Amino acid sequence: MLLAAFLVIGGGLRFVGAVTTSRCCRLVSQLLQDDVFTADTTTYDRVNKDFWSATEQLEPSCVFLPDSAEKVAQAVALFVKNDCKFSIKGGGHSAIPGAANIQDGILMPMEKLKRIDISEDKNSVTVGTGSRFGEIYAALDPRNLTAMIGRYEKVGLGAAIGAGISYLVNKNGLAVDNVLNYQVVLANATIVNANATSHPDLFRAIKGGGNNFGVVTAMTLMTEHTEGAIYGGVLYYPESSLSQVSDVIYDYQVRQAVEDHMTHVLPQYGYNGTTGEAISFNPIVYNKNVNKFPKIFEGWLKIPAYKNTLRNRNYHDMSVELNDGFPDGLVQEQRVFSVYADAQLYKDFWASYHAWCKNYRHIPGFYGLHVNMPITPHAVQEGIRKGGNSLGLEDAGNRTLGTIYFGVTFDSLDDAKEVLPAHDKFVKSMIALAKRRGLLHRYIMLTYSGYNQPVIESYGPENVQRMLKVQKAYDPNRVFQRLVPGGQKIPARRYQ
Repeated sequence: MLLAAFLVIGGGLRFVGAVTTSRCCRLVSQLLQDDVFTADTTTYDRVNKDFWSATEQLEPSCVFLPDSAEKVAQAVALFVKNDCKFSIKGGGHSAIPGAANIQDGILMPMEKLKRIDISEDKNSVTVGTGSRFGEIYAALDPRNLTAMIGRYEKVGLGAAIGAGISYLVNKNGLAVDNVLNYQVVLANATIVNANATSHPDLFRAIKGGGNNFGVVTAMTLMTEHTEGAIYGGVLYYPESSLSQVSDVIYDYQVRQAVEDHMTHVLPQYGYNGTTGEAISFNPIVYNKNVNKFPKIFEGWLKIPAYKNTLRNRNYHDMSVELNDGFPDGLVQEQRVFSVYADAQLYKDFWASYHAWCKNYRHIPGFYGLHVNMPITPHAVQEGIRKGGNSLGLEDAGNRTLGTIYFGVTFDSLDDAKEVLPAHDKFVKSMIALAKRRGLLHRYIMLTYSGYNQPVIESYGPENVQRMLKVQKAYDPNRVFQRLVPGGQKIPARRYQ
C-alpha cells in the first residue's frame, strides 16, 4: 500500500504532504492537456509502478509525460512561477525514496524522450534521457559501435550525470567523462547546450551533479568503434571457492584492469536468505571479437565454476542477460563507499557481510548483495584528459580505488524498519574499518548511494565550491533544490 507519509526508517527520511498540489496539476493540464495524467488513469498507475525499488513507489499528485525539451521548458516555467514541486525520472533505478518520484508533487518521467541519433562520422550518438541502456546498445551494435554507458538493459541514463561504470571503463573512464554535450532545461526555462565550449562550467558541474542544475533532456555520447562482438558472460562460483575468488578480484583490480584496458569484470557476492546459500557471480567481458579469454583472465578460469554463460555475443545480448536477474518492484536499498584496493580488506568485507546477512534469513525474500568495482588510475586520468568532472578522484594517485557496494533486497516495506537501519549501521561499520586501516577514500558514487550518504560533499571542498558557483550562476533561486527535493543535493549551508 502506498502511503501519503512514507517512513523509510525510524527517525529517518520522511515524505509528508503538507500542501495539496492539485492546483499545479490543473495548471499544467491546462497548458499541456494531452500530457498530464491523474491518479484515476491507467497511465498514472503504470508509470508510478515503473521503478526498480518499491521504495520509489510514492503518491505523486499527477504525472506529466513530455515528449520534447520544449514541453519540459514550458512546464518548468509554470512550476517555477507557481512554486510547484516536481521530480525528474529517467530510468527510475535509484532506490532512494523521492530521487525520481515525489509525494504530493508532479512526477515528470522522460520516457517519451527516446531519440537515438548516430552522427554521420559515427563518433558520437545523441540520445534522449528516456532511453534505456538496452535500447542504445540495440541501435549501436549493428553498426559496430558502442557507448560508455551502464551494463544492464533496463537501466536509464542517470549514470551519465552521476558517474557511470561501463564495459569499457578501464579504457575510456567513467560514463560522465564520455559525454560530449548535455541538452539542459534551466530554472529560467531556457534550453541550453552544455559542453566543452558552451557553458563549460555547467558541463563540468553536471558530471556528477545529478539533478542539481536543470533537467537534462538529451546528451551526446562518445562512441567506441568495435569489432562487432565481444566475448563474455557470467561465471558462477560456489561458497567453497569464495576465498579464491576474492584473490582474483583483487588481482583484477590492481593488475588485469590496469594492464589490459579491454578487460571488464563486475565482481559480486550474493547471499540468499531463503536458501541460506552464498555464491559469487561475476559478469566478465573481453571487449574484442574473440572466442576465448586471453591469458590475463586465466585466474578466473582456474577456479571451478558451477555454471558459466560465456560466449561470443554483442553488448545488447549481454545487457539483457544481466538485467534478467534483477526484477522491478521489490524493496531495495543501496549503499556505497570507496577504498584503496587491498586484498585482506576485501576478504574482511565479504566475511563481515555474510555474517550480518544471516541475521535476516527470516525476512521474506531477503537477499544481500556485495559488489566491488574498480576505478583504475587510467580511468581517472581519462576523466582529467577529457576536461574533468566534479567527482574529486584526482587525489587517488597511482592506486586503484574499489567502489564498495552493499545492497539488500526483500519483499515487503513492512520489514523496512527492521532491516534498513541495521543495514545503514553495518555499512558505517565497514567504512570505519577501512578508515582504521588507512584505506578509506572520501568518494561516494552517487548512482549507488543511500539517501543519507553525503555524496556531493564527498567530492571535496573545491568541487563543492565550484558547484555552488555554478548553481548561483544558473539557478540563483535554487529551484532545483527547493522544488525538486529528491536525490543528492549540494550541501550549501556548510560552504556559505
